[in-house]
Amino acid sequence: MDSVNGASRSNETQSANASDPAQATPTASELREDELRETLRENPQAVAALDRLVADRNFAQLTDEQKVESLNSFAAAPNAATASYLQGAAELSLNPQATPSGLTPDAGTLTLDGVTYGIEQGRLLDAQGRTVGTIRNDGSLQLAVETAPRSVYDNISTRVQLQELDGTQMRNVLDLHAADPRGRLDNPNLNQEVANRVTAVIEQARREGMNMRVDTAYRSFPEQDALYAQGRTAPGNRVTNARGGQSWHNYGVAVDVVFNDANGRPSWAETNNWDRYGQIAVSQGLEWGGNWQGLVDRPHVEYHPGFDAGDARHMQQSHRQGGLEAVWDRMGIGQRP
Repeated sequence: MDSVNGASRSNETQSANASDPAQATPTASELREDELRETLRENPQAVAALDRLVADRNFAQLTDEQKVESLNSFAAAPNAATASYLQGAAELSLNPQATPSGLTPDAGTLTLDGVTYGIEQGRLLDAQGRTVGTIRNDGSLQLAVETAPRSVYDNISTRVQLQELDGTQMRNVLDLHAADPRGRLDNPNLNQEVANRVTAVIEQARREGMNMRVDTAYRSFPEQDALYAQGRTAPGNRVTNARGGQSWHNYGVAVDVVFNDANGRPSWAETNNWDRYGQIAVSQGLEWGGNWQGLVDRPHVEYHPGFDAGDARHMQQSHRQGGLEAVWDRMGIGQRP
């Protein structure tokens, strides 16, 4: 894979602009790159992937229109795997006879619909080592028995690890575990509108290479009381100020989403991209606990149109009279057939 190290193309252009005033007007591709950097500023891994793409010598030789097209493709899934694919695509556009290695992953694994496949040079291998499909670094895959390709990002239950040979070492360019292994988003006590919005958040996070998972969603009143007791009358640290009936979790309109570590275990590490996750959640109309002034709760998102964050306690009467549906109806998000 052809690339150069050091400053990105935009930095090189800025140096050229300083010495040549005639070149001071930014190009369309420079403007698009700046937009992406602003959007992804809270996701350093995505920015690093963008750096790698624009520093590639083949990318630098594209026309400005081609660069914009490539950057738009990167924006659809801004991660290291996409950058590798687009580096290969740039090389191929300059030399149609080339066989770029970056278009397909060198190694990895894929678990799709409960079946695990090995990956070797872009080929999907079954348990017997037979080629049963193909996969690319842009996330597109196709099994031999299927008539159309699909994307690794279309199903948050997909486990995918794409690897590229970097010198003598294999490096992960995409590493995503199943995002809802316990089926929390499928719980009928979770409002469907909320489940859809949270799914959209996780899908976007995965496109950006953020390895996230659902931790908790619906929580009953007794479960909430037990959590409230933690750090008070029960062992552990205090994690909530809400008793049963005072949390939006109790009404199926709140979800906690955390990150996966490298082994697929829940992680609350400070180094995770919490702010970027919060930005994506807010863009989906969700309230993010990371913006709270009191007990900051970065994994937490909730959706209760027409009501404030502290209004959960006022839903208890509706809940007693008509259950969750009565509460959802008050918000206009009821889901009766």
